[in-house]
Amino acid sequence: MKKYFLPAIKFLVFLALGAFLIWLAVKDLTEQDKVQITKSISEANYAWIVLAMAVGILAHISRAMRWKMLLAPLGFNPKLSNTFYAVMVGYLGNLAFPRLGEVLRCGILNRYEKIPLTQSFGTVITERVIDVLVLCCLFVVSTWLEYERVKTYLFDNILGPLKLKLHSVTDNKMMLFGMIGILIGALLLFFIFRKKILNNPIAQKIKTILLNFLEGIRSVVKVKNPLLFVFHSLFIWTMYLMSVYVCVFAFSETKSMTVSDCLVIMTFGSLGVIATPGGIGAYQWIVLQIMLLWGFSTAMGVAFGWVVWLAQTAMILLVGLLSFGLLAINNKEKSLSP
Repeated sequence: MKKYFLPAIKFLVFLALGAFLIWLAVKDLTEQDKVQITKSISEANYAWIVLAMAVGILAHISRAMRWKMLLAPLGFNPKLSNTFYAVMVGYLGNLAFPRLGEVLRCGILNRYEKIPLTQSFGTVITERVIDVLVLCCLFVVSTWLEYERVKTYLFDNILGPLKLKLHSVTDNKMMLFGMIGILIGALLLFFIFRKKILNNPIAQKIKTILLNFLEGIRSVVKVKNPLLFVFHSLFIWTMYLMSVYVCVFAFSETKSMTVSDCLVIMTFGSLGVIATPGGIGAYQWIVLQIMLLWGFSTAMGVAFGWVVWLAQTAMILLVGLLSFGLLAINNKEKSLSP
């Protein structure tokens, strides 16, 4: 019961955060703003939004191909269709519970391709590490390209508060010494009882899991075609960027936006996707802040943020649900096996 209770509480907390951010984004809207948002969304050119959804699918196909490359050095060669379906079902799961998707992805390949969970999970973690590295590089590039426009916002809303928090910890000597004392005490206890701890059956089981896990992570250095792997890693994020950029043509007010503008929206918006289930609330709030910084109206910022988010979320819902059915249809014989 406890293992379900804690994730449920965590989900509700993050969902509440998303709801709060939605409220924060719309609480000061005037009646005129609301009319303008409705008008902008109703008059949007949805052909561009459908194209943005298609571009998003290309990113996920590329992710499935990259995942196959990571699994190959471990001796596994799953069907591309199964890896793609697993990726999409994983994204669908993440809309409900953050990080549930990673478990679902690995569970699907375990069921239909007999790939051990610990090894496939190691490759998924490798993917996440690579994505974080690419995202960090994109943060640097986008901040450099738009430094003059974002520097004030970054300092006032991120760097400034973070600096104050760090100062409050370092200035409080009791808190600082207490944290150091706890760390030293924990290390001493581990050193004293290390043999008992390491020889414990549970510790041995954890060790086995970690070894399989690390084997999955090490697969990145064993890929047969490193250049193709790098291509997929860059292509995935290029398609994410294009899925945002394509949406600017859906509104007459945003057609002047550049790829550089969309790069800032994509990189900072990614933080929102991490913060709440599916990015709901957080993504729209971040996009609104950036659009206001760019000089757009509140109504346009709200409309654009929701349209970009809904395009990708609708695509994940549609393709993810189709993938559920196609997994069963395309793997009938495996489904019937014990």
